[in-house]
Amino acid sequence: MSLYSSVANYGGRQPDNNQNIKQFVVGTDGQATWVYKRLSTGTQVQTPANKNVPVYINNDLYVTGSIYNPSDMYLKDNIEPIAEIKNKEFTNLEPKVFTYKDNPIQKHYGFIAQDMEKIYPELVKDSVLGFKTINYIEMIPLLVSKINSMQKEIDELKKCVCNSNCNCKC
Repeated sequence: MSLYSSVANYGGRQPDNNQNIKQFVVGTDGQATWVYKRLSTGTQVQTPANKNVPVYINNDLYVTGSIYNPSDMYLKDNIEPIAEIKNKEFTNLEPKVFTYKDNPIQKHYGFIAQDMEKIYPELVKDSVLGFKTINYIEMIPLLVSKINSMQKEIDELKKCVCNSNCNCKC
């Protein structure tokens, strides 16, 4: 919570009693505002007032609940299977182990955004903070697609081996 407030005795919270909304102001310049409100379904949410402004957390994020990305088919257009040709490029990715410059002790595992951008540019974004980011969540369907493709190959190879005069038990 902020030490700055434009309303006395609210510690940065500015209630809107008519709409059940409270705003949390985190600074005097820029006025990064968070809105707490009740949706028509009765669900309570807290969200940035300006959905075009990114949220940056410069430390660990612990969630005792779950994190969900909207994935309803009614929100999507142009739904297609992942192209297997592009999927083959997935094997060119090189996972890395690394530390961040501001914490040289803790090891992390992942990819280098500049390398990922060469293969899957749609998973890389230039952040407003001046560095590149990777959408790791959207890598999951690529992984599953690659696993499915590899499993098909394994099944075909098993059929080939089992149809010969071998002693395997298929």
